[in-house]
Amino acid sequence: MTPHEYQPEGPLTRALNAIDRFNWSLGGAFMWLSNICLLAMLGLTTATIVLRPFDISFYWMWPWTMVFFVWLSFFGFFALYARLKDVRVDFLANKLGPKGFALTRILTDAATLLVTGVLISQVPTVIATSRGVFDGAILPQGLELPRLALSIPLMISTVLVAWTAILDLAKMAAGMPENITDHLPEA
Repeated sequence: MTPHEYQPEGPLTRALNAIDRFNWSLGGAFMWLSNICLLAMLGLTTATIVLRPFDISFYWMWPWTMVFFVWLSFFGFFALYARLKDVRVDFLANKLGPKGFALTRILTDAATLLVTGVLISQVPTVIATSRGVFDGAILPQGLELPRLALSIPLMISTVLVAWTAILDLAKMAAGMPENITDHLPEA
């Protein structure tokens, strides 16, 4: 059941469901960002291959391909988690019954918060060490992309993944079901 299929009853569950629906939509936006990065990456790679026989090459294509690959991965981090395409432990929960689903839900959210907490704690170090530019990733103004720009999507995704785990724990405390789907409802 996705947040769009759930029918909340009280004011708390209506509020949590509204937040969850927004989070679900944000996951879709990040999925689009990931797909745009993939298309840009594939377009640059295709252009490189197609232009090679004509002895035409642009120095900036390879660095931008790498930038889009990094961004694709980092935007996808939140998209996969929010849209329920992450690794799930349902096989274990099924063996343990209804209490197993509650237990694995808590353990999954706790593990997520632990991992994202470690990543978030490293943000000051990442910012402090991300000096200079990404060589060759030339911007329209002629400047090169600041190295910190590579990490910003990861920082944003990490905070959103942590927020999603906290939201799920709040939903569980309010008696709301876990989001479960094997398809994309918008499709």
